[in-house]
Amino acid sequence: MCARFSLLPSQNSKKMKIIIEKGDSEEQIKMAEALLANKLVSAIETVTYKCQKVYKSDDEVAKAVIVVVGLFGVCTQWTAVYRVLVDFCGWESDIAKFSQRMNTLLKDVRLTHRCTYQSIQKPLSSSSILRKNYQDWKRYKAPKGDRVFPRQMFIAENLLKLLSISA
Repeated sequence: MCARFSLLPSQNSKKMKIIIEKGDSEEQIKMAEALLANKLVSAIETVTYKCQKVYKSDDEVAKAVIVVVGLFGVCTQWTAVYRVLVDFCGWESDIAKFSQRMNTLLKDVRLTHRCTYQSIQKPLSSSSILRKNYQDWKRYKAPKGDRVFPRQMFIAENLLKLLSISA
């Protein structure tokens, strides 16, 4: 499991607690555990998000994805497709398996931007918000000048609309 942790004030202590969320490395989990073991934080909590899981057939997904790929400005916008399908449609969160499934689904379609491991992983490794659940994306306020997040959000919103998923 990958996780991102946040430091938040603990209600019962002056120490901080760590919130572990899906999306970061095992190294960060070990760091959180070490902070707890050394009593530098008061607790570690794991947060899970409940997104409406919606069944969409491969045909429905393929049709919607073909449309949004036409909106891509860069190949790394596959990250938004990944986020929506993992969070809402129960697709595999393993990036290699996800990209393999997507490429199998779209094997007969000519696309300008093919889904690759790297096209998903690169943005995830450079932006902590992209590793988070879509519900966090909706609350996030991108810093001025951020061109990456708004591009991802644009694709995610369009895909959700095409799949008739309300988030």
